[in-house]
Amino acid sequence: MEIEVKVRVDFLPPWRDKLIALGAKLVTPRQLEHNRVFDTSDGSLKGRGVLLRLRRHGSCNVLTMKTPPQEPGTIYKVRDETEIVVPDFAVMEKILLGIGFRSCFRYEKYREGFRLDGTQVLLDETPIGCFIEIEGSPRAIDRVAARLGFSRDDYIRDSYHRLFLLSGGSGDMVFAS
Repeated sequence: MEIEVKVRVDFLPPWRDKLIALGAKLVTPRQLEHNRVFDTSDGSLKGRGVLLRLRRHGSCNVLTMKTPPQEPGTIYKVRDETEIVVPDFAVMEKILLGIGFRSCFRYEKYREGFRLDGTQVLLDETPIGCFIEIEGSPRAIDRVAARLGFSRDDYIRDSYHRLFLLSGGSGDMVFAS
């Protein structure tokens, strides 16, 4: 079960410094992350609220399936998440395409990950801006958010794809080469 919120920020370095000052432990150094979202040709996964994603982060490749968000009235995004590490990004992509899925959205972000007070705190720099993502129990999320100076009014539940579309984006959310 994944429980998370995002918070939009202007710039990440001060938040990295604040996390370290609060005792956060670096888990994942800042790296460029490549993501591909797959769906059927008729869009049935998206229609059911299911996400099928292949991610490359450094030398790690992960295939993820997320169920539709639960509890639509809550301030937290709550989803069942199933993941498996795959040895080769290109081979897994070829398998997905070969069995009939299509790549429907690509997105990139630079991500750095920390652990603090029972949460995972992720610093994400995306082509549409900077975000802090906090994952954990609702109580732990609220505690860490408050320690960082955020309130529930700052929480965002939207996916990066939705935020990209809301920002006027179309096509893929990737950094300019």
